[in-house]
Amino acid sequence: MNLGKVYNRIASLSPYMEIALRQIYWSNVGRLKGMNPNKAKHKSNNKEEADFNHVVEWLKDCGVKEGDILIVHSSYEGLEGTGLSPEEIIERLLELVGPTGTLCMPVIRHFKEEKKAKKEGTPLTDIVCTYDVKRTLVSSGMLPFTLMRHSDAITSHFPLNPLCAVGPLAKDMMAHNLDGDSPSPHGPNSSWKFCVDHGAKVCAIGTSLEHHNTCIHVAEEAYGDWRWKDDEWYDLRTFEIIDENKNSKTVVIKNRKLKWGTRHIAEINLNNAEKRSGIVKSSSIDGITVGFAESQRVISFLRAKNKNGYPYFVFPWQK
Repeated sequence: MNLGKVYNRIASLSPYMEIALRQIYWSNVGRLKGMNPNKAKHKSNNKEEADFNHVVEWLKDCGVKEGDILIVHSSYEGLEGTGLSPEEIIERLLELVGPTGTLCMPVIRHFKEEKKAKKEGTPLTDIVCTYDVKRTLVSSGMLPFTLMRHSDAITSHFPLNPLCAVGPLAKDMMAHNLDGDSPSPHGPNSSWKFCVDHGAKVCAIGTSLEHHNTCIHVAEEAYGDWRWKDDEWYDLRTFEIIDENKNSKTVVIKNRKLKWGTRHIAEINLNNAEKRSGIVKSSSIDGITVGFAESQRVISFLRAKNKNGYPYFVFPWQK
């Protein structure tokens, strides 16, 4: 049994066991380098011949149809066996939702200022990062990068966890992402909340949905009834945003404190609960890892537990 399976088995015993393992790791990160629970390998390693049409049919069987908003998390490495280029895969997904549907992908960015600050030991709250909507490096993969280059693509001006979309709802999805006092990545005006409100379906192709289903954070940020107060939950970050027309403005945004996503989220227990409830489906199609969920079912499941701050847990002495 490999180390990852041992970790998962122990973590699955209880949420508190899982956060204990997380806290052991993050308290000894120098010695346990390479065992990061947030960077588990969930990608397909299939290099054999695979038929992407079988993936499309699986998604249709899950309920994806023309006119849907479809959020896709992906790894092109896991799809190389299809023999399709990134552009061809994007076109197949656009055909799946049709001209009345909207295809979305997260175009997570790499900020050079963050790398420098971490090297120098400077808190991220003390620096200004530049988010050039067109030029800042995309770190979430080849398919999102390719979608962003589509002639009809619209990309969120929100710098953290931005979505890119092609389709009739893309413009409205991004229109108000920066509205409000210190907005957050998944707050009431975010593109992620827009997708949930419009019944988006979420899938993963070539990677595991369980580790990448970003829409779960809408439950934490968008409704004003979260377990922890803003000063407990968020840090404030400053960004200079350069839009497609090279216009620039500086904004202050809220972002979840690092400790919550490293030391306190019981992700494995959440994934197990979602699977038991039938909220998340996963499979392997021709060796390609796939996953599926309906965003509104995910958020309803989480909001039913919001009073307790699920799926985040703290030990009594940490409260």
